[in-house]
Amino acid sequence: MRGFLLPGLLLILALAGCQNRKANVTPEAVIEVTDVFVKAPEFIDRLVEVDGMVVHVCRESGKRLFLGDEHFKVLASNQIGKFDVNLEGSDIKATGYIREEKIDENYLDEWEQELSTGAEVQLKEAVHTHEAEAGGQDENAISTQLSQIRGYREQIAAGTQGYISFYSLEVIKIEEK
Repeated sequence: MRGFLLPGLLLILALAGCQNRKANVTPEAVIEVTDVFVKAPEFIDRLVEVDGMVVHVCRESGKRLFLGDEHFKVLASNQIGKFDVNLEGSDIKATGYIREEKIDENYLDEWEQELSTGAEVQLKEAVHTHEAEAGGQDENAISTQLSQIRGYREQIAAGTQGYISFYSLEVIKIEEK
């Protein structure tokens, strides 16, 4: 009988410990979408909550949505799967990790090289924004992507860092307000 008690007790303790870790999803900060681009650099790879109104849900994949007039990109993690298109127009609380993609000349050279083969190259997730889609442009068209590359090169040249940053939120929990 004693031989069964110890393994059973250890199993119960292990399961309880796993449940406690999952339940503890407390963000370090709550950020309004209007402030997210200013505050994002100090919260890279840290858990935050971003509050705002959903202005667009990607209909092609359902794996990204955009918040507020700033069109801040929110990406669905494996825990979320896909976003429901019915979220458009809703105020939400999105809890997740701020991510930064640094786009430099090397990144743009590689992207341009892929496009030079003439093959259709799907727009890179790092630079996927709401503007082209909202403007009715084919985001996967070579001409659209080459135009974006030119614009990014201009932004890099105008800056002092040698790169531009794109911030997004990799969401692990989302709820309507």
